[in-house]
Amino acid sequence: MAWPGWKKLVKPAIKTALGLIVLWAVGRHVLRTWSDLHKPGRSLHVEPLWMILAGLLYLAGLLICGYFFGQVLKNTQTPVSVRLAIRAYVISHLGKYVPGKAMVVVMRVGMVVPHGVRASTAAIATFFETLVMMAAGSIVAVIGFSLAPRPLQLTPIALSLGLTACFLTIVDPFMFPRASRLITRSLPTKIGPEAYPVVDRRLLVRGLAYSTLAWLLFGLSQVAVVRAVASAGVGLGLWPLVIASVALATVAGFVVAVLPGGLGIREGVIMTTLAPAIGHDTAVVAALALRLTWVITEATAAGILAVLPLTRPLPTTSGKLEP
Repeated sequence: MAWPGWKKLVKPAIKTALGLIVLWAVGRHVLRTWSDLHKPGRSLHVEPLWMILAGLLYLAGLLICGYFFGQVLKNTQTPVSVRLAIRAYVISHLGKYVPGKAMVVVMRVGMVVPHGVRASTAAIATFFETLVMMAAGSIVAVIGFSLAPRPLQLTPIALSLGLTACFLTIVDPFMFPRASRLITRSLPTKIGPEAYPVVDRRLLVRGLAYSTLAWLLFGLSQVAVVRAVASAGVGLGLWPLVIASVALATVAGFVVAVLPGGLGIREGVIMTTLAPAIGHDTAVVAALALRLTWVITEATAAGILAVLPLTRPLPTTSGKLEP
């Protein structure tokens, strides 16, 4: 006969184990990036204030994406407060450093389910928000590379166009519900229609707008990093190229899901696309410094949000949750 209190011990143990895995993955990521920045022959001079600005720009973009995640959940039968949605989004972002990226979904689901959200609903909302973000990033990359100084980088533009077509097809309000049902059909638990977010054109357009703003902030974060490691910085005319490079690099890192956080893929794309404009050595250092800045920003923000008090929403007579 099973011990009746085993669940009370197993759940905290699982949470602790997942937390340790994430901390290990993030720590390994930081150490590896730090080591790459200090390889023999690579000089490093950093202006801290510009790095802090880069981190704040990146954090602002994350908050916008977290807000849109809350808007997706608002289009379900179990909405949550904006604060809870942003908290779940930012903290779960650390899960991308665990190989496979599935940890992001696991963490985000685990943080909203105690507040009344179905696990399936949270997972599907996460997929939609992420795919819309990647669609917007691909669009930003196309526009940015097209506006960059001549000669045109035709390969990045073609790649960005292909990614744009793929992601927009998946998140289309006609296609996404069907794709979601096709994926969830293989799950052992049957998922009813009430678990799916209401995905319409208005939600998609809003998501693309929010995500585009976030991508602009992410790109400006790279501009600030370049200024931090190179006193000359980046001329205003090159900003579209920098923003496009960050967008394409991050989307490409997402597509190659086997590498934690797009490790190597993102840096490779940024170095390749920025080197002709700012020089190879500066591009290498800027790409690695950007990753280090983003990881530290994510870890710091997640740590602060994790310890802040959070009021649990209460069910109402309508069956929904109070914000």
